[in-house]
Amino acid sequence: MRGWGVVVVAVLVVGCSAGAPGRDEVVGRIKADPRTAGAPDAVVGCVADWYLKYASADDVRAFVEGAADARSPEEIAPDQGAANEMVECLKGAAGTQ
Repeated sequence: MRGWGVVVVAVLVVGCSAGAPGRDEVVGRIKADPRTAGAPDAVVGCVADWYLKYASADDVRAFVEGAADARSPEEIAPDQGAANEMVECLKGAAGTQ
């Protein structure tokens, strides 16, 4: 019986430690959105990396799941530094730096 207790604890730890979706899921969600479906990979990568840097695990999960109440980028990182970081990345992706 003792072995089963270890298995149950291991399953609970693994199940509860599942983190936020990763970069591939965020990129997939961005590309699935009709507004950004045709965006170049470099642009999508900028947005995904920025989102993963600034958004909480719950925000990332809500975004990937398509939740209607997913917070906007301005709500996730309202400071100007985060906005500037996104602009610079997008300029680099577009080759305009």
